[in-house]
Amino acid sequence: MRPLPPLSRRAALTGSALAALGVPLTAGAAHALGSGGVRTHDLSGARDLLSSGRAVAVGVDGGSMLGVVFGDGPVPAAVAVRVTRAGSGPGEWTDLPVEDGATDPVWTGELGRGALVEVRLPSGVRGARLAVVDPGPGPARGRDLAAGADRPAVRSRADWGADESLRRGEPAVADTVRAAIVHHTADGGRYTRAEVPAVIRGTYRYHTQTLGWDDLGYNVLVDRFGGIWEGRAGGLDRPVVGAHAAGVNTGTFGVSMMGDFTAVAPTDACLQSVAAVIAWKFSLHGVDARGRAQLTASGGGSSRFAAGQPVTIDAISGHRDVGFTACPGDVGYTRMDDVRARVAALQGSPGGSSPIARKHATVAALLGAPTSAEGDALRGGRFRHYEHGSIYHQPALGTHVVRGSHTGKYASLGWEWSALGFPTADTTNLPGGVGSFTHFEHGSIYRRDGHAPHVVLGAIRGTWAARGWENSPLGFPVSDEYDVPGGRASDFEGGRLRWDAATGRVS
Repeated sequence: MRPLPPLSRRAALTGSALAALGVPLTAGAAHALGSGGVRTHDLSGARDLLSSGRAVAVGVDGGSMLGVVFGDGPVPAAVAVRVTRAGSGPGEWTDLPVEDGATDPVWTGELGRGALVEVRLPSGVRGARLAVVDPGPGPARGRDLAAGADRPAVRSRADWGADESLRRGEPAVADTVRAAIVHHTADGGRYTRAEVPAVIRGTYRYHTQTLGWDDLGYNVLVDRFGGIWEGRAGGLDRPVVGAHAAGVNTGTFGVSMMGDFTAVAPTDACLQSVAAVIAWKFSLHGVDARGRAQLTASGGGSSRFAAGQPVTIDAISGHRDVGFTACPGDVGYTRMDDVRARVAALQGSPGGSSPIARKHATVAALLGAPTSAEGDALRGGRFRHYEHGSIYHQPALGTHVVRGSHTGKYASLGWEWSALGFPTADTTNLPGGVGSFTHFEHGSIYRRDGHAPHVVLGAIRGTWAARGWENSPLGFPVSDEYDVPGGRASDFEGGRLRWDAATGRVS
């Protein structure tokens, strides 16, 4: 999101402080949220003050996501919000674009008790409501959807903790998929890896409980770390009709990049995963990444096309190609040719027919030239080594890159014969250049920039992941797993985790 100049730099920490600044605090301001839910607050009480450029403030207890919804009357192109947590100064103003009578939700992280949300609206706007979303509890269980030879690993709805009681009816299913529409969520993208499931749960609640949709609008979401997440229910292998592109939802596959790509670019990991899931989806329906798709528009909402109008679009299009919207962001939209090229490469043009050859076509600049022929690996797998890394393919896990110092570490342990097994994701650089990671079947390799890579395995990795990976107080690993009396242990920057062989517990 684009930060706007704040109305005041003074810390408005309480209702009385805001009142002193002339910001109206709406009646009944303290709104507590339970374990999951959406609380809306009528902002019309500030209508007499809007022309003065002041904001209305809402006191809230809890919640992690905000959105603004409009009723009848004029609807602005954008509004702005900012958050003040108890004991802290006000944050930056965040601009929220409005489409079809509502903003997209913005992730704030846990607001806590006694937070204040200010909303700045243009003069003349009536009937605005602030939605404060609590995503609810995380998943009781999780499971990756099975990956095939060409299908990337996708995290299931159960894995992000979907409350299936919120969706309504059975999903509509088209006869086929003819095109993919690429979106961004228009959220600031400040989430951590551990927060991704909660961000999706919050978006799901906003779509169903605030906007009144039957389910999450997107068929798939892709986070900035390259994680692929099942969106709308009904089965990713079926042409399920989403609610992501007014007028052309039928016959299209909606993929949304989690973040605001107005002024910044999606990560390479995100773009590669977007391409991978589109390539797999297109393989089911015989769609050429470089081709054109013919659709019949149904009109409505922000659609560029009237009902019944024949429409011809690129097989991979941005949302703005079919709707009056800025989505997927000015910079995100410039990456559409890159996505098309990646999908075409994965489809085998160029790159030959093998999964490893198709993968290499998308990452040749990173890996360099091959240094070995393709060879057989365990359990029907394949591998090939390159100047700066290796590509491994396993039919049940997909095709993944191990590169840089991670390659040497993996080799020293015995490749896929080691306790790690096969890679389950590409080596990924962390935001800000702080380090990198590669996930495998039974563990992970993590490396802080400027330090050696280390391996985290099994139950210790599971506990570390649950605490937030490298974003937790434990930080990065500083040792490989090693034997201790009665179990195993791994050292981290902020402490040690020990697995007890007798109880199976990690502490």
